[in-house]
Order: sequence, then C-alpha cells, then structure tokens
Amino acid sequence: HFNRYLARRRRVEIAHSLCLSERQVKI
Repeated sequence: HFNRYLARRRRVEIAHSLCLSERQVKI
C-alpha cells in the first residue's frame, strides 16, 4: 500500500513538472 501511495505522489510530481515545461516552451 505504501508503495502505491509513493508512486501516486511521484506521478503527480511528474505531471506538474510536465505542465511547467509545457508552459516554459509556450512562452
């Protein structure tokens, strides 16, 4: 269960980083 929670959190972090990178590219 703990591993799943960690993976989920990491996935969210990756999504955020992708959003940031997309924004930087757009600008």
